[in-house]
Amino acid sequence: MPTFQFRLAPVLRLRERTQEEKESELRALTLERARREAEIAALNAEFDRLDADLSARTGLTVSPIDLKLRDEYAQLLIAAIERKQRDLAALGEQAARKQQELTEAMRDVKSLESLRHRLAEKFRREQNVAEQKFLDELGRRRFYVKPAS
Repeated sequence: MPTFQFRLAPVLRLRERTQEEKESELRALTLERARREAEIAALNAEFDRLDADLSARTGLTVSPIDLKLRDEYAQLLIAAIERKQRDLAALGEQAARKQQELTEAMRDVKSLESLRHRLAEKFRREQNVAEQKFLDELGRRRFYVKPAS
């Protein structure tokens, strides 16, 4: 009895591989985003520490040079935080595009799998019909009585 051969199996494998690549890319973007969020959190903590250090010196005499250096450092921290937040926003947009691409790839794979399933069911039904016809023919031949001459 013949077996079912899905003619689009290579296309299905290609689409599955594409889906896996998209998943991998999205995972990498998610990890990168988490890393950058941690960097921003560390910079914010450094800025808060700098602010708390300055607040702790309230009432003490602080040199103008020290104040200027702290202000310049704070400005650098703010600029770095803003730059990293812009990068994070761009990374978020890129991740959204990759998520959309992944969704499309999943849809492609699902449609081919659905087609394969329908074709396999159709093949199975055709095989059952052919087998039933064969058995019916076999049954008729078995009980055929040759007329006497």
